[in-house]
Amino acid sequence: MRRVAFEPRKTTDITFRNVLPGVLAQHCSGFMISSIGIFQGRLAAIVFCLSLPFILGMSSGKPKDPHVFGIYTCTLDGGNLQLLTRDRSREMNHARVSPDHQWITFTRYNRRGPSGLAIETEGYQETEIMIMRPDGTGLESLVPPRRGVVAANGYWTPDGKAILYVSNDNPQRRGQINRIDLATRLITRVDLPEHLWMADPHPVGEKLAFTVYRPEEKINFVWLRDSEGGEVRQLTHPVFPDVREPLPVHLGDFDPKISPDGSRVVVFRHVGKQNWHMVIVDIETGGENDISEAAALDMVPEWSSDGELLIFWHVDLSDLRNSGLYTVRSDGTDRRRVPLPLGFFYSMPAFFPGEGSGEDARIIFSAKRDARFSIGPRSESVGDQSTAASLRP
Repeated sequence: MRRVAFEPRKTTDITFRNVLPGVLAQHCSGFMISSIGIFQGRLAAIVFCLSLPFILGMSSGKPKDPHVFGIYTCTLDGGNLQLLTRDRSREMNHARVSPDHQWITFTRYNRRGPSGLAIETEGYQETEIMIMRPDGTGLESLVPPRRGVVAANGYWTPDGKAILYVSNDNPQRRGQINRIDLATRLITRVDLPEHLWMADPHPVGEKLAFTVYRPEEKINFVWLRDSEGGEVRQLTHPVFPDVREPLPVHLGDFDPKISPDGSRVVVFRHVGKQNWHMVIVDIETGGENDISEAAALDMVPEWSSDGELLIFWHVDLSDLRNSGLYTVRSDGTDRRRVPLPLGFFYSMPAFFPGEGSGEDARIIFSAKRDARFSIGPRSESVGDQSTAASLRP
């Protein structure tokens, strides 16, 4: 584990102007065509923001740069920043800490593109499920990469003895949920209806939430299994009557996360062109509360262990200086930015289990070096500040 001193690089211009729409549409369309099964929807849905620096040709990182990709931890107030692991050419994300804080799992990408970098936008094939100790030692490939096979988006079972993850390891190459036992390394398929194209598992207690992609509708939905071995049911039913134009990224719900008390699910929903919202869904009634602004890019929210906060990553297309990791209450109030050093593109944050939502609660997240994020945020509530510590009151 390393204490990190970030050294942001100089930059001159961080506005997108008119570059984004054409480049993004072409990029996402290509991945829609080349991806398979549920991963067609999964990849297209997150490619927009997750690979933003690479899509726009903005990344200052090169394969020779050891900080191109990294997984970090810090406290919610931005303190005690630690680098756990880094890679010169392979992206790493979906990092989650085990319930007993003894292990961390994450996804690593191995399919390299023309740039020589293995990033999420090159596809989920040949991904692997990694584990390491919280200090960055003991790095190991738990589910090694295989040609044409997906192993991604791992999440710990509530007892910490196994990891659920997305796979297509079947003759049809259809999305399914696998389980790998940490002690025995035995891999089994989670008992769910085989006709569903599934991804994004999240267990809390006996409940299991996951996404289902319907190719005929080109929409993602959230499904729920209320108990081990129980029946599954569709939880969300998003409709989009006002979306008329064809979109390169299909609509619907992704990455469901069950609240610690098991009463709600938060999803991030693609509601229209360049518009992604966080939506809270009541498990019993199905009632929904959209807590994002009308036009927003709020991605992959995760609950704190006390259910008080959600942490997510936000992209501001009009001004990258306002992009970063944020927290918000489940009613949409008290939105705050996590103060982190400049010069990096931050994504995929999650709280440490059991540590609540105080300023000393730890979070884990991914970061990519990017000089376009070297200028401080500009907002009325923060002012034109250059130090990360000033971002969070």
